[in-house]
Amino acid sequence: MLPDLTRITRKASADTTCRFTALAHYLNEEFLLDTWLRLNRRGSAGIDRQTMQDFDIQRETAIRDLVDRSRRHAYQAPPVRRVYIPKPGQPTKRRPLGIPTVADRLMQAAVARLLGAIYEADFLDSSYGFRPERSTHDALGAIETLVFKHPIHWVFEADIRGFFDHLNHQWLERMLQVRIGDPWILRLVGKWLRAPIDAEGAVPKGSRFGPGGGSLLLLD
Repeated sequence: MLPDLTRITRKASADTTCRFTALAHYLNEEFLLDTWLRLNRRGSAGIDRQTMQDFDIQRETAIRDLVDRSRRHAYQAPPVRRVYIPKPGQPTKRRPLGIPTVADRLMQAAVARLLGAIYEADFLDSSYGFRPERSTHDALGAIETLVFKHPIHWVFEADIRGFFDHLNHQWLERMLQVRIGDPWILRLVGKWLRAPIDAEGAVPKGSRFGPGGGSLLLLD
């Protein structure tokens, strides 16, 4: 049965101090299949070179295996394939991008949906980044409305340079524990944050800092 994420959001909204201690059981076959059908099919292959199309052919068996490993608390985050892509507007510079395997991407997306249902209750209405049913164009529209309806003279644009390159994972996990009390969900997030990076065949140990792959950190 598909979990009712709106119930989770309502509970989170009604009690801003509520700590969710039982979330892992939502990671069933129906939920993972529903999450799979929502994923972007243009994603690249991870270190195992399995494509989205390859996974889709055997998705029933693959999803059943993911659920089984999750329930046995035996799931291990595979290494993330590291690639470099040009930075928009700066063709001479490249930024690192982590590409998880397709199966791992599905697990991350499923957990992100659960976390998103909780944290949607905590976001301000003025927040637009990586939220469902919101886009950059929505944010620009809100700014345009403010500028035309209020006596605003200055508009500042700010960006945190290399944010995901320097994100402190220990603090991220501590902040997550304020709302999340399910030990398996916390362990899964920790596994993803510390997943090793495969850079052109070399797999160094995971570090305390650095960009993560997939959609979890973005709550996409």
